[in-house]
Amino acid sequence: MNAQQSVGQLDDDTQVLFRHILRGEPATIEGHAAELGWTRTKAARHLAELEALRLIHLTEGALVRAEDPRLTLGRLLDVEEAELAERRQELLGVRQSIGTYEADYQRGLQLGGNPTPAWQRIPASEVPEAIERLARTSEGVLRQVASTLARGPGHLERVKRLRAEVMASGREQQSIFPLSVLDDPSWRVLAEARALAGERQRFLEDVPLDFIIFGDRGVLLSEDDDPVEAPDMLLVHSQNVRSTFVALFEELWRRAAPFHDGGAAAADVRVLELLGLGFKDEAIARHVGLSLRTVRRRIAALMDEHGVDTRFQLGMAACRRGLLD
Repeated sequence: MNAQQSVGQLDDDTQVLFRHILRGEPATIEGHAAELGWTRTKAARHLAELEALRLIHLTEGALVRAEDPRLTLGRLLDVEEAELAERRQELLGVRQSIGTYEADYQRGLQLGGNPTPAWQRIPASEVPEAIERLARTSEGVLRQVASTLARGPGHLERVKRLRAEVMASGREQQSIFPLSVLDDPSWRVLAEARALAGERQRFLEDVPLDFIIFGDRGVLLSEDDDPVEAPDMLLVHSQNVRSTFVALFEELWRRAAPFHDGGAAAADVRVLELLGLGFKDEAIARHVGLSLRTVRRRIAALMDEHGVDTRFQLGMAACRRGLLD
């Protein structure tokens, strides 16, 4: 029985009894039961849990005594932390082996006469699974071009959760949207929420098509222009085609511009203000209510948007543009 399964998950009554024992004088099981208004059977059941963890012991006079919790709980937590460290090391080994397993898998497909096709059609019902598979098996920047946020898989809750998980892991995501999405308050809120989570965004007057580039893995694009909520998609595996889409994205990114307004921009201005006041990144994260990783990503994105190399230059550029006094 480890600390997480026992101490961390003791039921409310067991915790009440433990605190009662810690605060009171040594007493018998019957005494504790009477003081708490419990039956002896109930008190004995919860005492057995505490005794199994060596948090309490019974003296020769059948008195219940508690050990110093700094010693007992500390000992249990030390054991649990050691087990967690060992488990993390095992998982790290598995993660480091993913690349070799993937290479073996691709070789097996080739030897079996079933190589990965240059492209394949993904029915709308299978798009979320395809996105998750591509996101988890690819490496590098995720690049998205969306003509609207009102259609496609991006608004599905499952995909939203995956995006949040990916960005929380520190992976970079760049997205290009049409300016028209900012005219719709509901979609503007969504875009700003994604920006606050660390997504780097730019906006174009007109976005020609919808596609997502999953790092080094492939390209997912809409099969047609029908304004349906969940369209079928095409998944392109060809490296030459993927390189073409990367070049297209980079050109669209160069033409697009960040949008300095609304909630996301207000948060950026607050970050700039706190930087100017000499606050450390950790303090800024606490003040604006974001994670440390997100704050650092936002600062890096602002430096990129303003075309500067240092934080001092960022402050000067922000002042020149009137974002700061």
